[in-house]
Amino acid sequence: MEPPRPRISVVIPARNSKETIGKCLDSLAALDRNDFEVIIIDDGSTDETAKICESRAEDSGEALFVKRASPDPSPKTSISCPLESFRNERKPSSGRDMEFFEGAPEATSFHKELPAGFSLKVMRVSQGGPSRARNVGVGAASGKLVAFTDADCIVDKNWLTELEKGFTGPDVAGVGGDQKSPEDETETGRLIQDFLKSIGFMTGYIKTGSRLKETEHNPTCNSMYRKKVLEEVGGFDESLWPGEDVDLDLKIRRRGYKLIFNPEACVGHYRPKTYRDFGRMMRRYGASQWYLVKKYGFFRKLHFVPVALLIGLAAFIGLLSWDPRFWPIIFLPWPLMFLWFYLKSRRIGKSLRFLYLFIITMVNWNWGFFQADSSTDRKGRPRIKCRG
Repeated sequence: MEPPRPRISVVIPARNSKETIGKCLDSLAALDRNDFEVIIIDDGSTDETAKICESRAEDSGEALFVKRASPDPSPKTSISCPLESFRNERKPSSGRDMEFFEGAPEATSFHKELPAGFSLKVMRVSQGGPSRARNVGVGAASGKLVAFTDADCIVDKNWLTELEKGFTGPDVAGVGGDQKSPEDETETGRLIQDFLKSIGFMTGYIKTGSRLKETEHNPTCNSMYRKKVLEEVGGFDESLWPGEDVDLDLKIRRRGYKLIFNPEACVGHYRPKTYRDFGRMMRRYGASQWYLVKKYGFFRKLHFVPVALLIGLAAFIGLLSWDPRFWPIIFLPWPLMFLWFYLKSRRIGKSLRFLYLFIITMVNWNWGFFQADSSTDRKGRPRIKCRG
């Protein structure tokens, strides 16, 4: 008899995530339900990521399934790669039977039952980026709802239940939730999390609020979508990362669907451990927003920041040319930003560190935004590389 079809598929792209993937899986095993499956897409990891995933599963004796390869080693964006047959197939004793399916890179899949009762699939693919990994995961998903989180996230016990609460009508295509610092986060990571929360009004990356509300965007570290809608819009743009989730949500909203934010659906998200890594992350974010602006035009408040900076710089130069005594104006924004951060934190030391992070953010984000065109590969994709 066939096992019951899971209601929700949880897709997690992972690359060299050995430090956090075990914690992520342990948190999923502690969820308050078991009507879901977990699909890990190991995106060409060179560390122990896949082995750690397998070690979290029971040894059922049916771990290795048929190796499947795509004729095209560089598949185009697609999420039509059904892997339902992985449930009951056993590895042929001869090892000679190779099957092909469209839309996915070469992959080796493992399928086990976790102690909590849900299934775990681990798919090893050649490195292609988180966007392609998520598309492959969606194609492998059995559930009508597909939830996304990242390998460096720890989900709350009621995470899936709270996300599902947001689907209040057929016009709701996706639901997202809040982010916080894990208990064992570094001091710098906690500071960065608090800083991102304090400027959420500008970026929309981390939101505030205490109730369900409509939103324009939910980051893929904490979101859930109707699978049929993901298929309808063509999935994630595989030429983008980061920014692929912003692109996806815009495509969904332009089809007339709604997106909902539920603050009760929460994940702990590990942040960069150093200021240098945070700056690199901001450069990647800035570069990705340039490509989105080129693709769609200005559609987020964040996109007007570079324009405002250029206008402000031009006005400042104009004032100096008229009367050089206006030069102290350049220092005016900093006490105002300090006051804003102090009202948020009520601590002078923390407000000063927030101000330092704000400077890092503005410099690196705009650096990435303005130099993105000169940092492209032959396919027009950003060259800015990522860790993990």
